[in-house]
Amino acid sequence: MDVRYLEQVKAMKVTLIRSARDAEAVFADVECLFQRVFGYRLDRRAWARFYFVNPYGDAIVALGWSGDLLVGHQALVPHALTDGYGGEYRYYLAMSLMLHPDHRGFPAFHRLVATTTAVARQEGVPFILGFPNGNSYALFQRAFGWKTLLETELYNWNPATPAAPPRSITPLPHLRLTDEAGPPCDETYRQWRSLELPYYAERVNGQLAVIYKIDRNGTLTLLDALTDAPQRTADDLAALLTYAGARQVRMTGVHARMIGLDPSRMERHTDYRLRMCYAPITADPPPLRFSLLLSDVF
Repeated sequence: MDVRYLEQVKAMKVTLIRSARDAEAVFADVECLFQRVFGYRLDRRAWARFYFVNPYGDAIVALGWSGDLLVGHQALVPHALTDGYGGEYRYYLAMSLMLHPDHRGFPAFHRLVATTTAVARQEGVPFILGFPNGNSYALFQRAFGWKTLLETELYNWNPATPAAPPRSITPLPHLRLTDEAGPPCDETYRQWRSLELPYYAERVNGQLAVIYKIDRNGTLTLLDALTDAPQRTADDLAALLTYAGARQVRMTGVHARMIGLDPSRMERHTDYRLRMCYAPITADPPPLRFSLLLSDVF
């Protein structure tokens, strides 16, 4: 193994924080690391939603230090799933893996993730969900036994011509469309999830059920969808765009096929590939309804 990597990881001190107060105390350090790694400023409201006002508990956060400089970060954030049969499943969502460019390498990655995973195991959590990027995907698989549930691309969709508003828009009561395991069907979850941007659940023209949000740039991100009339999906989506005042729809290839659209006729959104994975601690996750709400990115 590269001696330089060994020297870096040996010099990196790992600390663990478990409370919102401790997370608040290191926010400035995390903000600096985020800026260094991703090139833009950390959204404090997004951070707050997961770390300071999470109704499901306190996060497990491993921090890597080189002296007084924060050079590594990885977190497991508590979440819950429910299904239509009375089941409730607590789990952790893996997120915010960051390594300073001067400290990247497998040893540093392994120390951070091993620290949070060990705590999750001690607490008896059944599984961890994660959406790793292309750089860390193989590392999570090889080092921690992560298994892939789903892999898909993102696409942008625009109507061929502008459409009139929908004949009807009916609010849906929950941010879940089926009885399969997914986000909790309660107001606590909905308010928590909508801290940064509102999340909408509506039925369009009596047939297309959609959960979505609208980004500040006018993109309507489709988080989940279900339809009774796939032959009418394009018309219903076009009407929804007009109603919402958005400029385009962004969706996964999985959701496009669910509602009768052909991804091969749509524009790829960069070369990004979304991977939903899990790490079994004491059990596998229940059968899941795929929704982008399960990801910290969306």
